[in-house]
Amino acid sequence: MISSEYGIVTFLILLIALVLYSNHLSFGFIRRFYSIFPVMFVCYTLPAVFSYFGIIDASESSVDDYFKAHFIPCSLFLLVMSTDFVTLKSIGGKILLMFLIGAIGVCIGGPISLWIGSILFPDQLLWDGSNATWRGMATLMANWLGGTANQLIVKEIHNVGDAVFAVMVTINVLFSGIWMAILLFVAKKQPVIDRFINADLRNAPAFIESVKPSLDRRKRFFGVSLLILSLLFIFLFCHSCSEYISMILINKFPVLLQYNLGSSFFWSMLLSTLLGLLLSMSYARHVFVKQVRFISFFLLYFMIMNIGLNVEFTSFQSIFYYFIVGLIWFFIHVVILLLFTLYFRLPIFYFAIASQCNIGGAASAPVVASAFNPKFASVAVLMAVLGYTWASFLASIIGSFMQYINP
Repeated sequence: MISSEYGIVTFLILLIALVLYSNHLSFGFIRRFYSIFPVMFVCYTLPAVFSYFGIIDASESSVDDYFKAHFIPCSLFLLVMSTDFVTLKSIGGKILLMFLIGAIGVCIGGPISLWIGSILFPDQLLWDGSNATWRGMATLMANWLGGTANQLIVKEIHNVGDAVFAVMVTINVLFSGIWMAILLFVAKKQPVIDRFINADLRNAPAFIESVKPSLDRRKRFFGVSLLILSLLFIFLFCHSCSEYISMILINKFPVLLQYNLGSSFFWSMLLSTLLGLLLSMSYARHVFVKQVRFISFFLLYFMIMNIGLNVEFTSFQSIFYYFIVGLIWFFIHVVILLLFTLYFRLPIFYFAIASQCNIGGAASAPVVASAFNPKFASVAVLMAVLGYTWASFLASIIGSFMQYINP
């Protein structure tokens, strides 16, 4: 049995390498497997399986506390820094508006679906403790508004239990996978659907490509220096600074504790997001683009695997009722987005891309967009990455208010 901290870290790194390598294989079975089960889900469940069969034991390990304090803010910083606000301006107002409406649908649908759940299933859903329903739904909201990095951050801000977190991860994988399949089918019927809804086909977003500027030696050195210094600050000092800020605010405004805004992780999220936004407007965004993206997702997968080590699937009951609440939530998001699509007489691809950029995120949004038109892929990526900037903040705030919804 692997139980030492060095052994656990080595095991997880090797497991991530295996998953990422197999994800790029071209074998038929492997490709079909990853088309059904995304990398995030595999990274989450594999360690849980190894832990269940006693191959690895992380119950006494302090790896989780150290790495979540340093890795998650670094990953969020790198993801936010990749946001191309300059190119976003040229996309067009309507597609961005639809994306924002989809995000509003997610924000509104969460509290409404929880309220409906409190009426329909008051005894089946958990309302207190670390596995309370509102805590898990706050993490799912963060994922649907942004991505996995935001989901992990909100998990720490609201001290979400591993059991309800596992359920929300499953709901996310199931819903986003099925929804992507539906939207890909819609793409094949696009002309028929547009005629049926009487869409104005003159509405179309601009076809854009994010152009990487040519940097001379001085600008490149400046960008690399900014990136390295900022990343070092996030890794070494962000956690300490956020704890200091949290301590001061709690002493002066103890009411913040009721909304979990006194959490040091909340302020760590704000610092890393703000620094990422600042660097997204500098030369630092244009250096080591592929490497930065790989590092950010590698850190995410490591943290997901580490969380998966402590999952006990058998400890959670009434999973079916959580799926029903999630379905109601998803339905609200779809209805709101569809109503605005019909009102503005927009082609159906507006609805599809806006929804997938919220629910699916940066990984699957370009797949759906390309099914409508390959030139839409860059638009979808830009909008999906934009969600990283606000998802943690919105989900943590709305989640704090959702705790007051009870039977």
